[in-house]
Amino acid sequence: MPDVTTITPGKPIWIDLASPDLDASKQFYNQIFGWDAQQVGGPDMGNYTFFTLGGKQVAGGASMMMEGQHPAWTTYIAVEDADKTAAKIKDAGGEVVMGPHDIPESGRMAIFRDPTGAYLALWQAGGHRGSAIMQEPGSYSWTELLTRDLPRAKQFFQEVFGWDVESMSMGSAAPEGAMYTLWRLNGEWVGGAMDMPPQVPPQVPAYWQVYFGVANVDQSAQQIAKLGGKLLVEPMDFPGGRLAVAQDPQGAMFGIMQSTQ
Repeated sequence: MPDVTTITPGKPIWIDLASPDLDASKQFYNQIFGWDAQQVGGPDMGNYTFFTLGGKQVAGGASMMMEGQHPAWTTYIAVEDADKTAAKIKDAGGEVVMGPHDIPESGRMAIFRDPTGAYLALWQAGGHRGSAIMQEPGSYSWTELLTRDLPRAKQFFQEVFGWDVESMSMGSAAPEGAMYTLWRLNGEWVGGAMDMPPQVPPQVPAYWQVYFGVANVDQSAQQIAKLGGKLLVEPMDFPGGRLAVAQDPQGAMFGIMQSTQ
């Protein structure tokens, strides 16, 4: 498995889960991805837990602690200075909803909402340098924005992180003419974006979706359903491989992805 040895500002660095039943989430993701769990925080930190694969950190998880919070996976973007980036977010029309504040001996973070309503987080690394493994089965593979105002999102993320965009066809499984947006930073892909599907209820706000790599999407999808998860998008091909979207038994959405590139 390739290790993540460098931190690149503007690229995803970490993901974590907010769960209404952290113990049940630990069990579910252990069975799906083979993750072990190591609690590192007390009740005041939602019993924050590191998920590990082969002894290396791949993600985090915590109990939900705020009123109105929903079960969800959150993507963190690496930054050199969380305070300066938070100021850029405000100048570009976004809203900083938490922080920036220090996580002792680990780093500095903030959570923000872009002008289209989707939440992301910032991570200024200290002792915690983010996911040690990416782009492999059982680890973070991709993150994408689903929004009802893609032009505004493109403008915002270019101003804040310097992300450029590239458009590509979504393939035969999508409506004719449907395009997919790729975010690029210095020529490297950092994530994707697409228009919110029309079947999504209007009360559902824009959101970022995390994908995890798997060796076989169809087998993993069957296992998710068997363990009490719900398949929201059945396994389907896309230009780079095969994917599915699910909801875990505690209500958090996530994707699984099998790359052919």
